[in-house]
Amino acid sequence: MFEASSQPIDSGLREQAHRQVMRRVGSRTLWALVGLELLVLFGALIWTLGIVDLPHTPFAASGNVQPVKEAIIARLSGIVDDPLVEVRSGVTARESSLRGFRSNGETYFYYLEGAQNFDPLSSGRVKASDVEILLREESGPQPLVIYRIR
Repeated sequence: MFEASSQPIDSGLREQAHRQVMRRVGSRTLWALVGLELLVLFGALIWTLGIVDLPHTPFAASGNVQPVKEAIIARLSGIVDDPLVEVRSGVTARESSLRGFRSNGETYFYYLEGAQNFDPLSSGRVKASDVEILLREESGPQPLVIYRIR
């Protein structure tokens, strides 16, 4: 038995002539496109992170600030000896207010709102974006702010 086609030979040739040639993407082109897509995605990510101001992770939990607060109050009340340092002629400030004080290997700074302060933040030696405010205590006559430099 033999197979016979009902189509004429001429129509089969026309079909082959009308077929379009499909080109394949080579591996180099594929990797170049993937790399370009990754560059665009990472660029968008970096751009987005630059615009969005993410909150900074705190240095210490608020429970760890309590001993620091007590040490500052002891310095301000005179329980702990905190010598006065001359800032400029006729103006003095507590040494811990100027240079901060160390506790548990960290340096802490503080200032009293509404008072003349000489700490790094109040005097403009550091920017507000360079510090982390650990505590703002409003229970006393003047709010006390405790911070560390990042």
